[in-house]
Amino acid sequence: MRIAHVLTYISADGAFGGPVAVLSEQTTELARRGHRVEVFAGWDGQVSLELPGVDVHLFETRQLLPMGFSGLVAPGLRRQLLRRRGDFDVVHVHLARDLITTPVAYALRGADKPLLFLQPHGMVKPDRRPQGRVSDLVVRPTLAAAAGTFSLTDVDRERLLAVEPRTRILDLPNGVSLPEVAPREDRARPEVLFLARLQPRKRVLLFAAAARRLLSEGVDADFVVVGPDEGDLPELTRLITAWGLGERVRYEGSVPPGTGRDRIARADLYVLPSLQEPFPMSVLESLSTGTPTVISATCHIADRLGDAVAAFPEAPGGDDGAALATTLGTLLADDEERRALGRRGRRAIESAFSVGHVGDLLEHYYSGRALGDRPGTESGGLAE
Repeated sequence: MRIAHVLTYISADGAFGGPVAVLSEQTTELARRGHRVEVFAGWDGQVSLELPGVDVHLFETRQLLPMGFSGLVAPGLRRQLLRRRGDFDVVHVHLARDLITTPVAYALRGADKPLLFLQPHGMVKPDRRPQGRVSDLVVRPTLAAAAGTFSLTDVDRERLLAVEPRTRILDLPNGVSLPEVAPREDRARPEVLFLARLQPRKRVLLFAAAARRLLSEGVDADFVVVGPDEGDLPELTRLITAWGLGERVRYEGSVPPGTGRDRIARADLYVLPSLQEPFPMSVLESLSTGTPTVISATCHIADRLGDAVAAFPEAPGGDDGAALATTLGTLLADDEERRALGRRGRRAIESAFSVGHVGDLLEHYYSGRALGDRPGTESGGLAE
């Protein structure tokens, strides 16, 4: 098959996060299977994206509206893709409410060829704000007309149908490849890593509060923060200074796209404390490397991951880091349990979250065999 994937943004700081990792895994796997795959993406003009067997076309962006990623435009991307629409059997748009992917998907809606598939990554959900209502004038008919829209979880499915009840939902989990597991670095103190965007929902400040508790209790560990700033870095820096955490809690900056997994693999513990995370690629990447992984119990796939992760409970009425500190402290005090957690995580990827399984589902959906169904849900066979 001839397949195009469309993405909002690729940048040197990896700010667009999970969707870039998802696209990279999917397109690389499809190319490995012999399909002709091309990527069309907005770009910061600084970083390259090289994917084995995949032709990557990057279009420099500019900020048209002061709305973060949503206000970016990539002149030339839509024009080139529409000019070449006859070259593709399938166009797979990693859809966000933005000025890059939404116009492309809208222009392709309802076509017999190429077939249009949408993957919103949990980013399309009911939004009563004025900008949400305006964007839905385009998003809703696009969802209704697409050959299929991929949902990650039951929560994601319900949100998509709340936006547009005529959406044809197709189940598609995230998945990752399995790298070789390298020996852990022999260091004086274990390293606990937060790697994500520094914005309120990811809760880097909760990570810092938990680190403060553990260090005050005499726990001998280093706590490292990695990721692009989206608002929380000034407060993180202030707290590190105010609490006198010095070199024991440090910010390393961001990492380029495609290198996050390598950074996680060097840590002794990976922590993603974010609230209501739909299907975090960084967690799957961490598990694939055998790195022991800690998440919030509110993560939408916490139950499916089971004992492959350590999930800390949410404190009623606000969280001061105590629950996260308790979970981290238990793992830092027990080397064998920490290693066992890493092994269970690796096995979870092998059995249920491999990119090979995702490739099987994409080939099934792209073939059109799921298109005779009424709008609703087509299961790809992944057990909930």
